[in-house]
Amino acid sequence: MPKIASDTEIKRKGIRILFKELGEADAIRFLSQISYEKRDYLKIQERLFEGMTVEDIYKKAQEYFRKKKAAVKS
Repeated sequence: MPKIASDTEIKRKGIRILFKELGEADAIRFLSQISYEKRDYLKIQERLFEGMTVEDIYKKAQEYFRKKKAAVKS
């Protein structure tokens, strides 16, 4: 008999899939649209960019927009 995943496991898997498919920015936008919980966006930002330099964030943004532009062309 297959093991039944806990609610926490399902949430974590769902978040991973969202971030993989949508990217960080769009996944956060999606979650904010479907959720009614209060959020501390500064804490989310701190976790999302923890350990990254401004240059790291800039490179990640460039990569995101390059992929998004390529997807629109195809």
